[in-house]
Amino acid sequence: MSKELRTALIVVAAITLVRVAVLAVSPLQLYPDEAQYWWWAQTPDWGYFSKPPMIAWVIWQSTTLFGNSEWAIRIASPLLHGATALLVFGIARLAFNGRTDNARIGFWSALAYLTTPGVSYSSGLISTDVPLLFFWALALYAFLRAIEEPGWRWTIWCGVAVGLGFETKYAMAYFILGAAIAAWLAPEARKLVLSRRGLAILGIGLALLLPNIAWNAAHGFPTVAHTGHNADWSHARYNPLNILAFLGGQFGVFGPILMAGLLLGLAQIVIPGERDSARPGTHPENVSMGPGSRDADASLGRDDRGGGSRVLASFSVPILLLIMAQSFIAEANANWAAVAYVTATPLAVAALLRLWRGRALWASFAVNGLALLLLWTIQIDPAFADRIGQGNAFKRQEGWRELGRAVAQQEMSAPYDVVAAANRSIMAELLYYALPRTTAMRMWDRDLHDDDHFQMTMRLMRPARRVLLVILPDERRAVLPTFDSTTLVEIVTFHIGARRAREIELYDARSYRGPQLAAPRTGVSP
Repeated sequence: MSKELRTALIVVAAITLVRVAVLAVSPLQLYPDEAQYWWWAQTPDWGYFSKPPMIAWVIWQSTTLFGNSEWAIRIASPLLHGATALLVFGIARLAFNGRTDNARIGFWSALAYLTTPGVSYSSGLISTDVPLLFFWALALYAFLRAIEEPGWRWTIWCGVAVGLGFETKYAMAYFILGAAIAAWLAPEARKLVLSRRGLAILGIGLALLLPNIAWNAAHGFPTVAHTGHNADWSHARYNPLNILAFLGGQFGVFGPILMAGLLLGLAQIVIPGERDSARPGTHPENVSMGPGSRDADASLGRDDRGGGSRVLASFSVPILLLIMAQSFIAEANANWAAVAYVTATPLAVAALLRLWRGRALWASFAVNGLALLLLWTIQIDPAFADRIGQGNAFKRQEGWRELGRAVAQQEMSAPYDVVAAANRSIMAELLYYALPRTTAMRMWDRDLHDDDHFQMTMRLMRPARRVLLVILPDERRAVLPTFDSTTLVEIVTFHIGARRAREIELYDARSYRGPQLAAPRTGVSP
């Protein structure tokens, strides 16, 4: 084991342990999506309405081991991000194996990945991006090893990682695109991709996706439809300002100096004389691989075309461009390009290490490290977010415990047949926080069309004679007319970020009539 790898293991383990400790003491409550994933985990399956099953499997495993507290639901997040950082170490080392400082690049890449603002924020939550990034990094590491080694071991590992990535999020399809572009740009990758081993990677990946495809087929392909709905091309806006907003988000997710390093690294690929690697002898960093090394064309980073950097760019630049196009057509969340930064990190680090004798990289760690410390402080003391003007960013992680307690108390005060909500976020939070509870929970629906997992599996149906209805004020107009009578029994008000409050109304509703198709649509989730 090299000194750099040993140091990386120690640093990654230390940061990960602190993150686990912060989770254990954090009073922040479950984000609505986290609560929904936890509910999925109560019934492990091969698919769910909006996502493939991996996120539920991960939470099922962690809660089986540690219980159902918030930290136990989230604990896989810092652990998987730590493992991903170590894979980034290996990816960087393989991609720059023609440079004597490739292990150094690997070490700083692992640390840079682990401390990007996006990963620092994500480590306090459990989301589909967390296992996706791990399987993406594992697939890419195996892909690079398969380029170097002609056997089948790393080919099979790559195929399995691709398949498990597909079972996490369909964005794993970008990996196939990246491999195809890598084959176009780098002869080393071409030999793998356009071979039986390349076909095997694709075949294994798709074979592991088959159970989810079968589940979708049995349920009318809801996950595929939901993915298309998120893209929202039917309401195209073609707004160039959305591109600027997306790019601004990327500087925030990746860190401003790392993003500048990425742009510099990409420039070094295309501008002659600025490659990350050159023919041995033309750069002091390039040395022989030593005993047992292969011909230059058989390994990355050794030829005069910057093969390692080109492969890294193949798995990052196309994704960023595609999501930029998506942001122009409709909209795109900042995290949709998350997988691009697995390979963008080594590209940026390699460029920054050469800039001002590495001082630019230290500046990046200073900026991203400050963001990391701020996030840890907020996780431990959420009120600190209000004091620095960032309370609004955490508003969806506050107040749910109070709402759950109020609903549980009201549910026990009268013989209700059903507790019902008309909002996916409220429904998910009540399933977790409204305890103890003996009454069944159901999801109100306007039109018998499945718009979320709860409508698909727990729809409110007739007869429902007495319902404890939990709704937002702007949902009254649509929901209340679907009952014969409704009586307001309580307004639950609780603090959320930025010194604001949220109001949730509880009604004693009698005799549900079923969907009233003429009812106007309500607003979005809180």
